Amino acid sequence: MKARAVRATLIAAAALELAACQSSQSNFQGSQFSNETRALEKQLDGEAVAFGAAQGATSLAASADPTGLSSFVKAPVALAARNAMARSADARMDAQLARDEQELYRRYGMNPDGTPSGKKPAD
Repeated sequence: MKARAVRATLIAAAALELAACQSSQSNFQGSQFSNETRALEKQLDGEAVAFGAAQGATSLAASADPTGLSSFVKAPVALAARNAMARSADARMDAQLARDEQELYRRYGMNPDGTPSGKKPAD
């Protein structure tokens, strides 16, 4: 039983290491997005990987429960945590994209609502 738990822990650690090594291309390419947006995207991706690894580890521990009751307790808690993390990530990314939009408007001499301001665009 102990060897099984050690093996499962090693597999989980290897999966986490593999997930951490992979990086995807940013979804926010182009001059209309700031480096801060790309950095936030990378940070949110890292948080999601860590959260997924933590959920995997708790699922592994719950699977060792012979009664199965821990799985019933874990499922709604994990779902609530995932939903809270998603709402937080969405809010943070929306705020960053709004800052990028205002910077884009400023750069091209527009008002915050997107109408022309009559000012010369910034170079």
